[in-house]
Amino acid sequence: MNKKNELSRISVDIPKIKHKRLKKLAADLGLSMRQIILDALESIDECRYSTHIPNEETIQAIKDAKEKKNLIEAKDIEDLFNKLGL
Repeated sequence: MNKKNELSRISVDIPKIKHKRLKKLAADLGLSMRQIILDALESIDECRYSTHIPNEETIQAIKDAKEKKNLIEAKDIEDLFNKLGL
């Protein structure tokens, strides 16, 4: 990744407090801020932003939960497991 033609430059404005925290973290770890950011980008496949499209059953479950429909009430975790058949 050291070849110039394999690199792209990006400029991102971040809140000052985040910049200070990143700078301190880098100093504490003995790394550059650049390296911390590149390390974070390595895990982009595990990123919380997904391109996965939920199926109809999941979409309906999310809609029901938002509308507080078809919810199962339980007094504790064991009661919930019993009601779910687990």
